[in-house]
Amino acid sequence: MDVIVDGVPYVRADSVSHNKIGIAITTHNRPQVLANSLEQHRKHLPTGAVVFVIDDGSNPPAKVPDWCKLIRHDKSLGIVASKNASLECLMDSGCEHLFLWDDDAYAIADNWHLPYIESPEPHLAYQFLDLAGPRKLRDIAVLYQDEQHIAYTGQRGVMLYYHRSAIERVGGFDLIYGRGMYEHGDLAMRIHNAGLTTWAFADVVGSEKLIHSLDEHEAVNRSVSRDDREELVKRNAGIHNSRRDSGYTGYAEYRRQRDVVITSLLTSQPDPQRGTKMEPDPSLLEKWAKSIRGADRVVLADELKQATHGAEVVTVPDVEMSVYFQRWLHIYRYLREHPEYRFVWCTDGTDVEMLREPWQDMQPGVIYVGSEAKTYADEWMRKSHHGTAYSEFMEANRHSTLLNAGLLGGSRADVMEFAHRVIRLYFSIESNRFWGKEAAPATPFDMCAFGIVAHSFGDRVVHGPVVNTVFKTSGFGKECAWWMHK
Repeated sequence: MDVIVDGVPYVRADSVSHNKIGIAITTHNRPQVLANSLEQHRKHLPTGAVVFVIDDGSNPPAKVPDWCKLIRHDKSLGIVASKNASLECLMDSGCEHLFLWDDDAYAIADNWHLPYIESPEPHLAYQFLDLAGPRKLRDIAVLYQDEQHIAYTGQRGVMLYYHRSAIERVGGFDLIYGRGMYEHGDLAMRIHNAGLTTWAFADVVGSEKLIHSLDEHEAVNRSVSRDDREELVKRNAGIHNSRRDSGYTGYAEYRRQRDVVITSLLTSQPDPQRGTKMEPDPSLLEKWAKSIRGADRVVLADELKQATHGAEVVTVPDVEMSVYFQRWLHIYRYLREHPEYRFVWCTDGTDVEMLREPWQDMQPGVIYVGSEAKTYADEWMRKSHHGTAYSEFMEANRHSTLLNAGLLGGSRADVMEFAHRVIRLYFSIESNRFWGKEAAPATPFDMCAFGIVAHSFGDRVVHGPVVNTVFKTSGFGKECAWWMHK
């Protein structure tokens, strides 16, 4: 039975088609164009579709009817960010079929979506060969046509269709294109170069009977000025063409990038340095949590249930291995599940505080680590780390600065790789012990493993006074350091 309320078709929440179709419309400073477009969409809305409007900093703010969900940027971020916001909200809503519209295009027929979702192509776009009026662009040509599809040498961007599998594979619109221009063609080519589509730029046959574009008919003022468009085209054309010619397939993160500081409080197993279990006491992390600025605060904990000052507690399993190595396993797995993060810091929680925000000064590809005013000839290091791999490293680096595992920063990908290398080293050493290749007792501390991994990244690693204060001095050097390591 069809259910229609105020002209909008609805389905039951447990229907198999619920949220499969998602529509996101981007708008900027065109209130009447948006209102007219939404009224047209409403007439031909697919049953069960979710509809979002992305308002890119319109002044005054865009208004939408109650059958739409509004996402607003307080200031204009441009086409790339707005289209990525479209993808994010539709993907997070569980949609399978994603339709990204400009506000100056709309459906003009019922079931307009069916040719797109019934096509085996995971990406298509509404195309028009040229403007409808006497003025012609002559900037694209038809490459191929059959009964179902028509392919072109280029792509218009007024309505873009994606199956979610394509976005999962190559991501969204690349921020390298700034405020926009060529970003949708770049995504189409990455999908095509990844082997997912037959043609880079294609549409369904007969789409002109399904969709109307005001831009095609030159019946609307552009939301981006001519001068701005020309400047963006000049900037981005070279990037686009270089990627086109190289077969580029890189992943572009479409989720809003955030920064995060991660600590751990693992209390189910004894702390080797203290010789006893720690208590799952949130006050232990109070100063750490209070000091963090400009980022999410995440605590990986096996017993702690809540933290202070807005920190999020993520429950991890109790594992029978040293808590110092456990933390790297949990850090890796947590970051693997959270691709929305840009820069990451992993810090001790009981004796570390942020002194100033590092985010604006961090560089992609650089790995930042803590350090001490000691070398690997330190007596505690030699007494506490056993086995061939550790002893050989400490001897070879006896005059090198001792790196401290209580601070690690970098991009999400680099921190994940760092954590994974620590875990690989741990399991390799433990395997050698099982196979009888290593006779020394197990080492519960991660300081030497941290140093070995840091050195494996070569000159990409930065440490010193910009990263942390002098260890165990309660702040010596805090006038320039990001972190105080007490």
